[in-house]
Amino acid sequence: MLKSFLLLLSYISIMINSFELYSALIFSSIIIMLAGKAYKIFLESIGVYGPPALLIYLVNLAFNTISSRTFDLLLYGYTVFIGMVMIVSTTPRKQFLRVLEKIRLDVVFFMTLSILEEFDEMVNSKKARGWDAGLNILKYYVIIVDAIKLSIVRLKNVEESLLARGVEKF
Repeated sequence: MLKSFLLLLSYISIMINSFELYSALIFSSIIIMLAGKAYKIFLESIGVYGPPALLIYLVNLAFNTISSRTFDLLLYGYTVFIGMVMIVSTTPRKQFLRVLEKIRLDVVFFMTLSILEEFDEMVNSKKARGWDAGLNILKYYVIIVDAIKLSIVRLKNVEESLLARGVEKF
């Protein structure tokens, strides 16, 4: 019921461009997460969304293109992000699979899940060999490059597999 309500509010917010509505959505999502004692999810959502949003804000500020519309879009982005975090964190995996099978996105889901698992193994491997980024953003470059390479290799394997099964290239 609660997820349906948040989903409905998100759809309404697409049609109605209002700072007050975005603020209400963010506030209600935060209250729901804090009431459910999901402090870690709340803090991590800020930690994940905050730096890119701050970077966008600072770039707009540097080029003197900052406007209330930019701020509204950043708020809307956080609204959508926190809504997705709420839905994903409270929905069982089997329920996702049931929905995705109906719209034939189950392959994409499994592929994404597989890439994320391999990425996690890669990060653990790097940590076991002594890699520690700490707060230095530049040290994450190695992880990002390896993640891109890993995704490219995985996608090539899938492409070869599909071609072997008779799927034609575009």
